[in-house]
Amino acid sequence: MENYLSAGCTELVNQSPSDEFIIMSLSRSDPKFQAICRDFGEAVIALRSFEAQGESGRARAVEFQQICKDLRLELMQYVNQEATGPKAQVHR
Repeated sequence: MENYLSAGCTELVNQSPSDEFIIMSLSRSDPKFQAICRDFGEAVIALRSFEAQGESGRARAVEFQQICKDLRLELMQYVNQEATGPKAQVHR
């Protein structure tokens, strides 16, 4: 069985290397981030599998490209929120 959390974190870090520390921190401490990251990892692995099928996997690959994009945006919202200091915003 694949380690989807690891795959998701690795892909997210590859796409946003400057956020590696925050991504890794969230992957250890935030259960919701972990769940979304697992989904992202699973979607990335599926996308690569469909892309490897060539023409026969093209339609599903396009579908999974969108799923990956949506999950990445959701994950980056967490990263950006953490980067701007959500704890500081609570005290306002």
